[in-house]
Amino acid sequence: MIANVGTGLWRMRQKMLQPGTDEPFEEMRRVYRHFESVWDAIIQAGAEIQDHTDAIHESGTRLNVVAFEPTAGIEREVVKETLKPTIYFRGHLIQTGEVIVATYEN
Repeated sequence: MIANVGTGLWRMRQKMLQPGTDEPFEEMRRVYRHFESVWDAIIQAGAEIQDHTDAIHESGTRLNVVAFEPTAGIEREVVKETLKPTIYFRGHLIQTGEVIVATYEN
């Protein structure tokens, strides 16, 4: 249940925030305050929800890679998109993240 709730909250958060910021879209400001209190409650209860987007991907990382996409202009493999976040609860892994990784073109 914690993984499902955490994933749902993470997806909601992605839709509410302006890309690349922690600022909600103007039309989301009022509802975002309520969302934030629920987000904070699950974090304080011991959940850690990790988005991997833009992180450097290294072999052996504990992630489910759904696809590798050749991408021009990069020198290292990078997580292009997080489909599901990695979730820990009280230090224990309860959901492995699912990602799409951008790879350099040969």
